[in-house]
Amino acid sequence: MENLECKLPSDEPEQLIIKSQGNSDPNYGYDPEKRSIESLLQYGVINLDKPSGPTSHEVVSWARKILGISNAGHGGTLDPKVTGVLPCALGKATRVLSALLNAGKEYIGVMDLHTPEKRKRIEKIFKLFTGKIYQRPPLKSSVVRKLRIREIYYSEVIDVDN
Repeated sequence: MENLECKLPSDEPEQLIIKSQGNSDPNYGYDPEKRSIESLLQYGVINLDKPSGPTSHEVVSWARKILGISNAGHGGTLDPKVTGVLPCALGKATRVLSALLNAGKEYIGVMDLHTPEKRKRIEKIFKLFTGKIYQRPPLKSSVVRKLRIREIYYSEVIDVDN
């Protein structure tokens, strides 16, 4: 399925409003490559590769213990069996996690069918799951199991291997 419009709402350019012009004072702030370890641990964000098994909370807890810090949080919940990128904010960077929660996300899944199917049929069925859909999380889930509406902006069949 050729989908040239694979865009999320967060991909749209935002209008920048400039209230006033000014110059930055080089005596304040840090060059990224000159930041101290303490500064990185206080204002950093780490993209963790969450393995299958532990909860997102457990993975962040491990990072907190390994780094020896008291405050860390994650930008979204991945179910225990799910693997993937888990953005982890450290220290005062946890204050900006809400921006990550509202950002667009893409997911890649692997599906194993019991019988071979034609690519066209699979693509047709995928289109049924594009747009606003009702969703209830599975019985074993990290989130509250209430019926909710989710919007799927696009789906794309990457490969079919019969």
